[in-house]
Formats: sequence, C-alpha cells, structure tokens
Amino acid sequence: MSSAHDTKGTVRPESHNNTVSNSIPASDSVDAAARRAFGSTTQYLQAELEASGSDLGLLEKLNDASITKYEGLSRQAQDMLVHAYKIKQTYNEMKSQIAQVDSLVESVDTLEHVAQELDRYSLQLETKFQKLLK
Repeated sequence: MSSAHDTKGTVRPESHNNTVSNSIPASDSVDAAARRAFGSTTQYLQAELEASGSDLGLLEKLNDASITKYEGLSRQAQDMLVHAYKIKQTYNEMKSQIAQVDSLVESVDTLEHVAQELDRYSLQLETKFQKLLK
C-alpha cells in the first residue's frame, strides 16, 4: 500500500478511493481477457469437435463403402462355391463317360499302330510279289 506525508511529517496511508478506482479498470481488463480467453477456447473446442465430426463422418462413409465391397465379394465367393459344386457334380456324372473316351482313345491308338504294321507288311509283300513277277 502506498503512503503520503502530511504537513506534520507523519506518514498516513493514501486515499482508499484511488486504489479502488485503479482496481476497477484492472478488474474490467481481467474480465475482458478472461472472456476473450474463454471465447477463443470455445472456438477452438468447437473447431476440434467439427473436425472430429468430419473425421467420424468420413470413417462412416469408408466403413459403408467397405461393407458394400465385402458384401459383393462375399456374394461372388458364394456364387463361385455354387459353380464349383456344379462343376464337381458334372465331372462326377461324366467320369464313366470320360473313362470310356479314354478307353476308346487307347483302342484307336492300338488300331492305328496295327494299321501301320499292316501297311508295312503289305508293302513288303508287294515288294516280294513284284520281285516274283519279274
């Protein structure tokens, strides 16, 4: 607390009114600064909440897109399983016919080999016959 000297040289405290008048503007400036600080904090928190909301919205869209994509892939996989089962059934139904075709191929190969042998033998016979005629 500041003090002032009176005419007799004694120290007396300054007027209390001067201290009060100086503290009012200081209090007003503290209030104003606090309001600005709270306002800035409010704006910051609102911006953070909006950014978080935007992030969550984007994540939701990504999740929805992923769900859609994986549902499509799941349907394709199920369709492929159905087709694989049908192919396996068809193969099992045709197994005996495939075995018959394989057997026919072997028979044709054997027949072709026999035909080649007969052709060679008939050429040999023809050559011998030509020699006998001469």
